[in-house]
Amino acid sequence: MMVNKVAFLATVYRHLEAFHLPYIKLLQQKGCEVHAYAYPDQGKIEVQNKGVICHDIQFKRTPFHVNNMKALMMLFQSFKVEQFDLIHVHTPVASVLGRIAAKMSGNPFVIYTAHGFHFFTGAPILNWLLYYPVERLLSRWTDYLITINEEDYQRAKRFPVRREVLYVQGVGIDINQFLLLNEMEIRKQKRKELGIRENDFVILSVAELNKNKNIVQLIDSVDYMRKKLINKTMMLSVKCLLAGDGEDRERLIEKVNELGLSEHFCFLGFRKDVPELMAVSDVVVLLSKREGLPKSLMEALAAGKPIVTTNVRGNRDLVEDGVNGYVVKVGDVQKTAEAFLKLIQNEDIRFQMGKTNREKAKMYDITNILSQMEKIYDRALEKVK
Repeated sequence: MMVNKVAFLATVYRHLEAFHLPYIKLLQQKGCEVHAYAYPDQGKIEVQNKGVICHDIQFKRTPFHVNNMKALMMLFQSFKVEQFDLIHVHTPVASVLGRIAAKMSGNPFVIYTAHGFHFFTGAPILNWLLYYPVERLLSRWTDYLITINEEDYQRAKRFPVRREVLYVQGVGIDINQFLLLNEMEIRKQKRKELGIRENDFVILSVAELNKNKNIVQLIDSVDYMRKKLINKTMMLSVKCLLAGDGEDRERLIEKVNELGLSEHFCFLGFRKDVPELMAVSDVVVLLSKREGLPKSLMEALAAGKPIVTTNVRGNRDLVEDGVNGYVVKVGDVQKTAEAFLKLIQNEDIRFQMGKTNREKAKMYDITNILSQMEKIYDRALEKVK
């Protein structure tokens, strides 16, 4: 029996490890031989351990970097040899180069999951000038274009894709990971481990420390609360846990120290205990300037935590202002601080929002998303027989 060959592409292996291992496993269970193409990083080990054939490609996130031309030629040569039945591309640079290489090498079927177009309502005009024409052109070499939020879906429906534009609600999360049996005991022990008192109000951010994730707005909002709060005892209880690492780490630590906020912030680095950190927290925050459909907010839904987030595509798909969290403008420090204060001062609101979020999380459960993706893969592989 002939084995279907499938390739996954992303700029870095870490992306495949974080978001796509369930789909790789699904295809392997269907008898597919799965390959991965990405820049080698710490995520490669886990991908390789899943029985995936890995091809290291020196992708660069800067679109016009000279290395990306070398990466394109490596992809073309490998694709020509492998002749995949299906190529599933992710992330901006890998998706562009992957689709060009697939066209050049005659590979028959390409799926592209857009995790958030770089052009969106409110995006800089340069983003529209650079990325929109490229995506529209490459859609002609894309069989299924999968979008994960409503704004991208409505825009992509106007693209001349070879077959179909589809809407899938994100990469999925295992909501059972956030239904902790001994949640209160875990909360107590984890707080002790992190040096947090039981009566502290904990704001959790699970995000890479870069400019897009906009941690600066969180820092400024805590500074605003400190200056405005008459109840200084209440202010002392505010603790922000930053789970994530990135290029802006040192700059953000410096800003926290300059403002005299070091007692309110804890830089935890990259963590694998997110469910436990969610249990510790009272509210989850994500103040990004751009998102697709953020996994950290879906995890907050599953953990039953109220959310404070920015009014950008993806975030507003998950959070309705005043219902299961608060939605603020990018850069609006005052409204962000006021949202935190409402939650600090009203336990009933926190409880009701958390209850709403646990129910809402069910539609993003990995079993539902896997079922949708299985149908898409089956249709794709059927068409290449």
